[in-house]
Amino acid sequence: MRENMVISRFAYSLTTMKWDEHFQVASGVRQNKTQNDVPFRVTRFQNGDDLVFFPGKQTYFMFYSGNPEPDRCVVLSTSTYEITQLPRYEKPDA
Repeated sequence: MRENMVISRFAYSLTTMKWDEHFQVASGVRQNKTQNDVPFRVTRFQNGDDLVFFPGKQTYFMFYSGNPEPDRCVVLSTSTYEITQLPRYEKPDA
């Protein structure tokens, strides 16, 4: 189990996860429903970890790769990143 992780969500369904000296990336979100018709969303990271979000209750669970038992996540804080516009690079004529 990891003590603290930072999950960052960006435009175009890009999500990053950082803990200690580790960094993982995920692309996309799968939407699904439980057998009881409760909607949930899954973000799968490159290392096989799944972050599961239940929007109705605003709860998160982490399924670590290879472990079928979820860990309940607690949101300690949220923040909004300032958008940076990078200059466009134009390739010079040869």
